[in-house]
Order: sequence, then structure tokens, then C-alpha cells
Amino acid sequence: MAAVLLALFWAAQASGSRFCSELPSSPGGCPGTSGGACYSSNTEVVWACLPEGADIGCASMKLPLPEEGNYQGFCTFDAAVKSSGTAAPNSTAAVNSANSPTAFNFSAPPPDSPVAEHGRLTVVGTKLLGEHGDPVQLRGMSLFWSQWGQAYWNEDVVDWLRTDWKISLLRAAMGVESGGYLENSEEEKRKLVQVVEAATRKGIYVIIDWHDHAALDHREEAKAFFAEMAQIYGHLPNVLFETFNEPLQVDWSQHLKPYHQEILATIRQYSNNLVICGTPTWSQDVDRASEDQLEGENIAYTLHFYASTHKGYLREKASTALQNGAALFVTEWGTCEASGDGSLDFVETQAWLDFLDEHHISDAAWAVNDKAEACSALMPGASSMGNWADADLTESGRWVRNSLREDEGSRRLGGITISGAFCQKLWLVAVMIVAAAFL
Repeated sequence: MAAVLLALFWAAQASGSRFCSELPSSPGGCPGTSGGACYSSNTEVVWACLPEGADIGCASMKLPLPEEGNYQGFCTFDAAVKSSGTAAPNSTAAVNSANSPTAFNFSAPPPDSPVAEHGRLTVVGTKLLGEHGDPVQLRGMSLFWSQWGQAYWNEDVVDWLRTDWKISLLRAAMGVESGGYLENSEEEKRKLVQVVEAATRKGIYVIIDWHDHAALDHREEAKAFFAEMAQIYGHLPNVLFETFNEPLQVDWSQHLKPYHQEILATIRQYSNNLVICGTPTWSQDVDRASEDQLEGENIAYTLHFYASTHKGYLREKASTALQNGAALFVTEWGTCEASGDGSLDFVETQAWLDFLDEHHISDAAWAVNDKAEACSALMPGASSMGNWADADLTESGRWVRNSLREDEGSRRLGGITISGAFCQKLWLVAVMIVAAAFL
């Protein structure tokens, strides 16, 4: 049995996953039929077994002090052999009611997925770093307002966007007003849960977005929502939080900063994951926010642009924010005008993407939807199951898809896109061939 466990350990190491390295002290692992334990690793591994028959998970448990609350994963056990059975991280979500998010079991992300590669993300200076310490630049798509674009809020679409569009990031824009969360909270959360859990299973990052233009009027609702989401998903390395989509022309220091500090404090009770905070004037005035930055860690500031409207002047504001030490995250952008419709400007779009590349700024394009407007990625009536042909995509959708496919973890050589890992091997082979020629 020892040989089997050792083989499992080395297999987990070889795959890049973190293996559950210690067992609970109680006889047989966890007692009764609980079959699992949460663990924390602030200083060293500390275990707490799930109660027998419990309908709760790590996100709702407290571990012994001083490691209490810093959950790193969940392991299952075979009481007969006292062996850990899954690689961390793995979680079980709390269940509050029949309409709330259901228990969610998460094993390690798929091999070679973005989350397997980068792990939990941390802001250092103006850069977003992965667990390996290198800058990470995510690229992906934003879903449309959940109350209107719900046809595409499902696992089939998430799978297709990852498989065919090569996204590493998906933004779940949960609508708040106009028939959204404020009026139908359980229905909107149900849609959100489907997307968050589908993205997690695919090993891509997902933004839980409070998609609101008037969040200052919905402060308590936002706090309750993010408290729930952070308790259920905040321990997962791929879940990011966006606290206010697009504030209007609101003073940053007097109104927006206090709002964000309140929501941050709520989230930080349960999660240290990245929080992305909206800025004044439809998330354009990042320079103003950078002059009076939020208190706390792992924070980025939202920047939105629409290429036919927002030109070099907005990049200058972004440059000022970066010079002031603020990390930026483009959670929404479009190839069209700021209305979401109108003319397309691919030249200016490419200028923007070059700017984002230069500064390692992550982005999500607007929007996965079939509404008859220029920035929709899909033609009206496109399948809600993914598997879209070129004819199902708008002009903007085709351009954005091509951009994502070209950029996904790749190097370009003679117009051929190859993976970064393969590029390194190809370079080594080339060097060996050249060296052999001179021998």
C-alpha cells in the first residue's frame, strides 16, 4: 500500500497538481461516513473533518486557530487505508435553500488548463502574477446581461468558448436592475452558478460581476450577494470578483471608494482572491482612482473601452494610472462604439490590444450574445449550445475569435501559431541543428 501511495504522490507531482500531503489525526482518517476533510496551510497543514452526514463543505467550516479560514482544499479518504484520494484544490459549496447554489465538488483543474498553469492570481505592483511568480495576461469574453442574454449562460457555451475560442477568462455579467437580481435574485444566481461551475470544471478563470450602473443605491444587496458568493466560491483559485460594473459620473473619493472598501471588507472575510473595482465615468477614469487608491491587497481597477469611441486619450489615462502604481483589468471592451452598436474600428481595436499586451493587462470582450447590434459576437438566432460556424458569427465576433485563438498562450512563427512550450522545444532543436552544422 505504501508503494501505491508513493506512486500516487509522484503522479500528482508530475501533473503539476498539489497533493494532500497529510492525513487527519483521528483514527481511520475522518470518523463515520464523512469521508473527507478541509485543510488550511497558513503555516502548516491543519485538518478538520466534515461531520457525519453533513450537508456543508469547506466554505462554511471553521478550522482550528491560528489557521482558521484560510482554506486550501478538500480531500476524500478511504477509512480502511487512511489515504488521501484527490489532488487539491477541491471544494464543496454550502447549500442554503432549494434555490441557492447546490453543493459543488471541485477536483483539480484539467491538466494544461489556464488555472492548472497559473493557479491563484495576485496583484504585485501593476502586474497580475500567477503562483509561479510570472506575469499573467488573461484573455476572454464577457457574457451579456444575464436577464437578457440568458440563452448563452450554460455549460455548452462555456465548453465551446474554451475549446474553440481558446478563452482563459469568462466574465459572468449578472444583471442587477431591470428585471435582474433585485427582482429575481434566485433565478439570476442560478444562471451565475451554472457559468461559474462550468468555468471551474474547464480550468478557466471566471469573473463574478455585479453588473450595475447604480450600485451605490444597492449597497446592502451587493454586500449580501458578495458575502454569499465569496463563502461558496472564494476558496477556488479561478474565481475573481467585480464589485461594480460601470459607475456613472460619480466622485471617486467621496462615493465610489467608500463603496468599494465596504464590499472589499465583506469579500475579505472569506476570500483573498482578486477583486476588480469599477471606476468613474463608465469605468474610464482610472487615473482619478489611481490618485486615491483603495486600502488592501490583490485589487485591480476596471478599465472599459469601445474602440470606435475611445481613442488615444483614454490610453493616456490608463498610462497615468499605471505610472501611479495601479493595476488595471479590462473586464469589458468592444470593437464598436460605446453604445454597443455603430461602426467597427479594427485598427483602433488592435492599437488597444497592443497596449494591453505591452502592460500585461487582462481583458474580456463584449459580448457573447445574438442581439442585433455591432458588438454582439453572434448572429441573431445562433445556437445556444455553442458549436458555431463562421456564418453564425458577426463581423466583430469573427475578428475577436481570431484574436483570441492567435494569442492563446502562443508564439507566432511565419504566420503559424504554436504553443509556448512547443516553441521552446522547437528553438532547442533549431539550436542543436545549427550547432551540428558547424561540427
